[in-house]
Amino acid sequence: MSFTTKSIEALDAPAGPFHRLVDLAATVFDCRAAVVTLLTPTEAIIRSNAGLCAARTPRENSLAPLVTEMGPGAVLVIPDTTQDPRVRDHPIVTGEAHLRFFAAATVCGPDGLPIGALSVLHDHSLPAPSDRELEQLRLLAGMADDIIAGIEAARIRDERLETLRLVEQMSGVGHWRLERNTGVVEWSDEVYRIHGVERDSFDPNLHSALDFYVEGDRQTLADLIQRGIEVGEGYLAKLQIVRPDGEERRVLTHAETEVDETGRVIAMFGVFQDVTEQERVLARARRDEGRYRLLAENVGDVITRVKMDGSSKYISPAIQQLLGWTFEEMSGQSTDYVYREDRHLVLGAIGEAVKTGTPTRLEHRAVHKNGTVIWVECTFKALKDENGHVDDVVVVIRDMTQRKVLEDEVIEAKERAEKAAQAKSEFLANMSHELRTPLTSVIGFSGLLQGSEALPDEERTYVERIATASEALLGVINDILDYSKLEANAIEMDPEPFQVAALVDGAAAIVEGQCQAKGLSLKVVADASMPEVLTGDAGRLRQVMLNFLSNAVKFTGKGGVTLRVGGRPEGDGRWRLRVAVTDTGIGIPAEKIEVLFERFSQADASTTRVYGGTGLGLAISRRLIEIMGGEIGVDSKPGEGATFWFETPLTQGGAVGGLAGGEDAMAAPGGMAGGRILMADDAPGNRELVSAILRGLGLEIDTVCDGAEAVQAMQTGAYDLVLMDVHMPVMDGLAATREIRRMQAGMGHRTPILALTANVQADQVARCLDAGMDGHLAKPIQIPELAGALAHWLAGGDPAALAS
Repeated sequence: MSFTTKSIEALDAPAGPFHRLVDLAATVFDCRAAVVTLLTPTEAIIRSNAGLCAARTPRENSLAPLVTEMGPGAVLVIPDTTQDPRVRDHPIVTGEAHLRFFAAATVCGPDGLPIGALSVLHDHSLPAPSDRELEQLRLLAGMADDIIAGIEAARIRDERLETLRLVEQMSGVGHWRLERNTGVVEWSDEVYRIHGVERDSFDPNLHSALDFYVEGDRQTLADLIQRGIEVGEGYLAKLQIVRPDGEERRVLTHAETEVDETGRVIAMFGVFQDVTEQERVLARARRDEGRYRLLAENVGDVITRVKMDGSSKYISPAIQQLLGWTFEEMSGQSTDYVYREDRHLVLGAIGEAVKTGTPTRLEHRAVHKNGTVIWVECTFKALKDENGHVDDVVVVIRDMTQRKVLEDEVIEAKERAEKAAQAKSEFLANMSHELRTPLTSVIGFSGLLQGSEALPDEERTYVERIATASEALLGVINDILDYSKLEANAIEMDPEPFQVAALVDGAAAIVEGQCQAKGLSLKVVADASMPEVLTGDAGRLRQVMLNFLSNAVKFTGKGGVTLRVGGRPEGDGRWRLRVAVTDTGIGIPAEKIEVLFERFSQADASTTRVYGGTGLGLAISRRLIEIMGGEIGVDSKPGEGATFWFETPLTQGGAVGGLAGGEDAMAAPGGMAGGRILMADDAPGNRELVSAILRGLGLEIDTVCDGAEAVQAMQTGAYDLVLMDVHMPVMDGLAATREIRRMQAGMGHRTPILALTANVQADQVARCLDAGMDGHLAKPIQIPELAGALAHWLAGGDPAALAS
């Protein structure tokens, strides 16, 4: 028991209450020794007025257990220990102590149970004590009981005081007491800490305690104390003190009064707490709440907090503008205002926010008070309490009805734009086809006439004019198609190894006749250090070069044109090709150079009338060079000519294919005599033209008017190659090709079929190849290209070789 421990500590004390008690007992009974014994399960702890016994001894060496076993209030008397069988053999009787007389009374603890004995001892036997002496023995044992009870009460009081101290330390609440008569003030440790002073250096009284308070609060507290002493009324006040170090603190003091039996106030007591930080937190919380509420009530978005059961404990006033309801009018269940078919989406978004802990976003429909449906965008964010459990979900709701309308309008506009682009593409394709078809006859027959030796000089001049004009018209058509492809980002580069010298000489050869006709010189200057073979899109490079050369010839009246080709090496085995075309023509003003590469642009509007042209060539050239990763520019002054140039990175080296070596590869080959060709075309002029060209090449040709006749002809005759138009009545060329391929499936023989069509765009070429055709030839017909393709396929070639 806890009180036994404290009692034993008092028993061991050299000058404690038990020491005085045994001295008194020895005097009263005039005995050799008086002893107080406290028992533990194993020991007997003894306090004696004489040195007869050890301070601690094993329990069995003490006679006290004989008394405690008799119960509370018991008295045991043994006049002669040598005659009593219970103790005559006990070491305290037979040993050095030589005990002969023993009288003892039970000592009890606060719980009333025996814990020891008060004994008087003699070393000679004595008569039994009188009743009066026994009563005195009991009284002395009762004094031991009181000592133990007092020790226990002090222990309980100390524990409570320590507990109070710990509570004060943890809660920050101290206690105080003011004695009315003396003015003495008692503070707990926490009160000292709050005031910023030490117990050892500051002894508080009423006057010194009041000195801590600021002027106004000092008088307020003095009045409260005075009223409490006079009428017995307590108080609760929040005041301000100033510590010795100058720091101001807000304190809360709560007082009550203590009265005597007459009702007179004899003291005041109370608790004391530093609430400075609490005041700051509350002030900050009020300020933040005010700000948040001001924000929530003035933003256009609705802010609400939804509990896990779907109820809303707060909705910002913007809800009225959004849905027409006030918070007071609403049911409290958030899903009541969600469009019925979208409620599962909202619940799913809330569940996702709770599950992942990250904000989720949802667009859904809501129902206005007037019954209309609006679109809203919601963001859900789960909030967790201090235990990490989700308490509720904050939802920010934004009206997106107008945005939805705009999105629908944008989608509709996009669809219209796509349809317009498709219509433009289809228009360009149809116009290209319709223009190329008659141009095929114009260019083809003018070419045949130019090759006729029987043509008179004057008529030959007319034919040359027709050929020049038709080629110019073809150039316009090609420019328009190219720019349309560039606008749609539909042009892809086709890099292949090519011989630089052959590319340059071929481009120069094309404009050589124009230079001679105008009396202009044409020079080609090639850098000797330039690689022989580069890898790039040779066709597009030739196109840009020809545009520069054609413009130079067009705008130069006298002098000449110079084509310079060179560049410089770059890292990773690349060569930065530089091509520059210089003329001695009219030149370009500085302010016009900026717009020169824009579409439909000319340096001077009058040049269109004087020199002709669409204004697309340079715009196309710039876009092509930019796609290649290069740059393009011009240096010029009015009247001093111009230099158009471009630079682009190309890979050095590569294996040049058999038909990519230059213009010679496009020359009409021989050795095709005896080949039999089938041509399908609905235009009589085209059939007549191709027939004349092929017969001139020593080939046999049969012609049909549509795809159905072509399929029938392939069933009845043996042909080495088919030239197939695409747009034809009855059956078009694509369907006819698929039918021919079906017929020849499993026969071990495949007749080459080449498209000969005015459909020249990339997607149109791809459709031809997908239908089973082996190659594509564009209208208007280029005789060298046609002859080269025929020679290739009649010799048993394949598409890979032709494309290499």
